[in-house]
Amino acid sequence: MARRKPSSSTNVSRTLGPYDAHGSSERISEWPGIDLSDGSIDLRAEFAGLLDKHGHYVFLRSSTGRHCSCWDSATREADPNCPWCTGEGWLYADTKVLARKTFVTDPMTAAFLNKLTPQGRVSISDQIIWVKYDKKPTKLDKIVEVSLDAGTGDPEKPYRIEIVWEINWVQDYRDKFGRVEFWGCWVHNTGLTK
Repeated sequence: MARRKPSSSTNVSRTLGPYDAHGSSERISEWPGIDLSDGSIDLRAEFAGLLDKHGHYVFLRSSTGRHCSCWDSATREADPNCPWCTGEGWLYADTKVLARKTFVTDPMTAAFLNKLTPQGRVSISDQIIWVKYDKKPTKLDKIVEVSLDAGTGDPEKPYRIEIVWEINWVQDYRDKFGRVEFWGCWVHNTGLTK
């Protein structure tokens, strides 16, 4: 089934807040006028340390908003055997990112997504994938897990896709100053493994 282009009313980008302009600095303590002497922690630095220790590499497959060359505008369908778009009809740009994956442990969490389960889905294996503040994932993106080298933890080349996660919902996590510290992506398995 071909993925439909979002309507113009769909908001897929986020506006920057006043503290996002300081995004060039990883450490909030380097910002002018910020005082962490009250015991606050620098969440970006702590999260980066968590990813360094417990994260793994994935690819953030960001939507470009452009149709693949296999797209047939007359039938509004893509070639299901296309190696570039895997039959979706849209082109994506892949970026290697460090992420952390966790299970959705609270059964009520999925209820807050307020989204009906598509027909035919019997088993839902929803997870949360956490990425750094500067990645800005959207619901049109995907997260691709690939085989990793057991010794280095880097993706093996040639890349072998293990699982493709479709993003259901994206949440920005901010500190008390309003700065985005990291992103949580509630995802489900698309079943694509090519």
